[in-house]
Amino acid sequence: MAIYSDILMENDDIAIDRDNQAAIIEDRAVILQDLIHAIRESGYLVEMIAERGSERRGLLRNKIIDLVEEDTRIIPGSVNFTGDGGQWILTAETYEFGAIRSPVWISKI
Repeated sequence: MAIYSDILMENDDIAIDRDNQAAIIEDRAVILQDLIHAIRESGYLVEMIAERGSERRGLLRNKIIDLVEEDTRIIPGSVNFTGDGGQWILTAETYEFGAIRSPVWISKI
């Protein structure tokens, strides 16, 4: 039995399963989707790409990490956000489901 469930979003649209129904995701995938949407809505990643100064980029990266750590399902101190160019990797530990890892593409933001 899943603790969390949600509709899978792909390319800003509802993903459809084989039966032509909304695809449902559970638990770890829901947490990841929520985090990626929070990063997207914050605007920090777009600012980070536009920023030329490494110090300011570092501050924005830290804001993203802080944003992820605010999620009560994430273990504080476990978040890592690395990358360069158009792709970043988000990793973290959840309380209920262990490690999560996902690319965060700028084209998806």
